[in-house]
Amino acid sequence: MSDSQHGTSTFCGWPTRVEGYHVVPILQFNRSQLLEYPHLPAPIRFEDMTSPIGLLQSVIGCLLQEATDALERKEPGRFFDTFPRDGTAILRDAGNRFCRAITFTTGDLRLQDVFEALNVISSLPYEGAEAIGELLFVSPNAQAIDIRVRLKEPVPLHDHRMARKMIEVSARDLLCVCHGVEGISGLGSLRAIDADDFFRITFSGRYKWDLYYKNQLVMKAAFGVPQFLSVRLSQELFRSHVRRIFLNIHGDAEERLWQIVEAAIEQRHGTMIVVSGAADQEANRLKKQSLRVEPMELTPDLVRRLSGIDGAILTDPKGFCHAIGVILDGMATNAGDPSRGARYNSAIRYIASIQSPTICIVVSEDGHVDVLPRLRPQVRRSEIEGRLALLKAQNIENYHKTIDWLDNRRFYLTAAQCNVVNEELVRIRSAPMDVGEIRLKIQLFVSHPSMNDSYYLPEEDP
Repeated sequence: MSDSQHGTSTFCGWPTRVEGYHVVPILQFNRSQLLEYPHLPAPIRFEDMTSPIGLLQSVIGCLLQEATDALERKEPGRFFDTFPRDGTAILRDAGNRFCRAITFTTGDLRLQDVFEALNVISSLPYEGAEAIGELLFVSPNAQAIDIRVRLKEPVPLHDHRMARKMIEVSARDLLCVCHGVEGISGLGSLRAIDADDFFRITFSGRYKWDLYYKNQLVMKAAFGVPQFLSVRLSQELFRSHVRRIFLNIHGDAEERLWQIVEAAIEQRHGTMIVVSGAADQEANRLKKQSLRVEPMELTPDLVRRLSGIDGAILTDPKGFCHAIGVILDGMATNAGDPSRGARYNSAIRYIASIQSPTICIVVSEDGHVDVLPRLRPQVRRSEIEGRLALLKAQNIENYHKTIDWLDNRRFYLTAAQCNVVNEELVRIRSAPMDVGEIRLKIQLFVSHPSMNDSYYLPEEDP
């Protein structure tokens, strides 16, 4: 009940008896932020067992277990070595737990230690070359795979060198197939990339591999340690930015833009999409530092191919491409970040200099996605008005929560609303002070010059 009321997700460990009390370790997170990290749509189930839905959730489970174990020790919390394992050990344990989803998918519980087997296979060279190839984990009864080469004697995953040899002959259209503990049984191709009953491993270099589910990257591993993936750009956030920057955009154009951006996000290398309300003029202005094209409707497949060259893809709000390989210009700005790459900082400079409505989607090589300009979240005008009305009815004894709420949302208050708050603060604080009473000084409210009606959510019908 508390989670549903406050938008949180609460995880509890096992209770432990400590000095006459049952102590339960608890971790609580903002639910919407938690679900922004890549995860499975639902746990993978086998009989009465379930897998974690993501690496982050698996890490949470490991941390709670660590806390439970610490509580069972003598005088828990008294000494500095309460939690003896370091972060790397916990991540490796979490990666191993998350890979139980692979075991459950195959339906063969004898298939164990998948995480470690994949680490070893990815570390082995073959004739001096790094591990590049793909491996599919799938149930023997799955309908999503066509077996084209079937081995008479499967290769067990724990025969690491032979498994590595099989990986060498795989590619995107011909994958190694593993049905369980027997190992790689042959080579096959996928009928449907979004089927529910398989996991795909992509070996991307020495000691590096990626785990995909339904063509979505859900975990990366490098040198035996899982890595947290960057928060994936949500469709809701992208569409909100598009509607606020390109007013009156049609639904079909909005959908086309999302498909373009989604295809760009899936790339294994960095890329950039620039959506400009003056794409034709910008393509002409930047003709010396781009490849102009006849306006054409972008498709996900075209995005995957055209993003293979350096520079941005320039498109208009209808999803029609006007130039590729665009090198952006712009004035230097204090908004840059020296810790980020040239692609990100060039987008920052471009956005700061351009006058026409523009969005830049920057996909970094590590998978991180930025949408520029960064717009603040939208709020409901009625909610602000309601807090102002509440403040008018309060006094020095009970106004603190309301003023704290308004203080955290100063940006959204208009000049008239700021005047109301300031007048009410004068009224409330004019009350006589008791001896020894302490009152915090609150800075006057001033309207932000960038605030406008685009930051208001549409009001719901009563």
